[in-house]
Amino acid sequence: MTSNKHLYRYLTEKIKKSGKLQFSEFMNETLYNLDLGYYTNKEKIFGKEGDFVTTPVISSLFGECLSEEFINISHSLKEPSILEFGGGDASLLISMLKKLQKQNCLPGKYIIVEISPRLIELQKKNIKKEIPELLNLVEWRNNLDEVSIDGLIIANEFFDSLPTERFKYDGNNFLMSYITESDDNLKEVWDKITDEQNKELEIAIGARNKVFPKNYVSELNMEYKKWVQRINKSINNGVIMIIDYGYNSQEYFLDDRMEGTLVCIHNHQSHFDPLINIGRQDISSFVNFSHLSNLAVKNDFLVDGYLSQSSSLLNLGILEIYENKEYESDQKVMELNKLKNILLPNTMGEIFKILVLKKNINKKLLSTKEFNYTHKL
Repeated sequence: MTSNKHLYRYLTEKIKKSGKLQFSEFMNETLYNLDLGYYTNKEKIFGKEGDFVTTPVISSLFGECLSEEFINISHSLKEPSILEFGGGDASLLISMLKKLQKQNCLPGKYIIVEISPRLIELQKKNIKKEIPELLNLVEWRNNLDEVSIDGLIIANEFFDSLPTERFKYDGNNFLMSYITESDDNLKEVWDKITDEQNKELEIAIGARNKVFPKNYVSELNMEYKKWVQRINKSINNGVIMIIDYGYNSQEYFLDDRMEGTLVCIHNHQSHFDPLINIGRQDISSFVNFSHLSNLAVKNDFLVDGYLSQSSSLLNLGILEIYENKEYESDQKVMELNKLKNILLPNTMGEIFKILVLKKNINKKLLSTKEFNYTHKL
């Protein structure tokens, strides 16, 4: 599929006015431009007919597991609520609220932070279909302004989709990526790093001394800092679970990873060229969990856990939940195949990690009780 011609024209006009766009600005426009962006304009994003499938879409067991942690901490809070970043097609919300309704432990409210009107419409449609009686619990916000909750915040495949900067080490200096236009084609060029970006790169690398090979390219996400600060202002007491594909900084900046982690997804196929299929493909980068952890500590969060997705879900009792569910005919076999997809190392089980943060809560968590590797951050 070719690029969205209207978005392409908009970008080229913007470049002509300013000379160049920071890579993060280019990425932000292609994904989130309110009229033309991928997430705000594309009709079908998730599932077989879309471009990719997320863990909550694969199996309701994922949401049922996260519900166990909410139940665990809810007894320590006065009016516990749940906040989810980017609700997708509402699969996570639906599986969690169904489970919590059965357990008589519904949250006071369930907030979805979502900027796409199209996705909000889809979420409302699916909630009305599956749990219409619980629709009144759900609130939609397009930012965290004036949000104040106690409870559980879930960022599932959120931080990977934040617009990122790209940097290059030329053997002497760090340079940053910009997008320009020439002969009706977009191209990437490199320019000097700012002091602010350089300071953030130090936080992203962490305490480990890192010498980059010549012509090394990777990502530096300046949005992490803003969102950690916003989350800190929004939650009074509770737990934050950041679930995404990614690495600690040592793995993130491996010498062999010379081209970084940026990846594009179109029709379930991955490639590495963000300058094609403009507005019609997802663009994301793997999450640097050490960077997020370092920022969390600076914002007085307690880093309670860093685990693989499979380890955390096993801690939350996913196998027991699977065994105790009631199934019809061959549904149990089908659910087992889904379970393998979210647990096994060669699928999502090890590629996805979970960073668990706590704020003003002493309750021992279920999700981090074993297989915890915070020392690797």
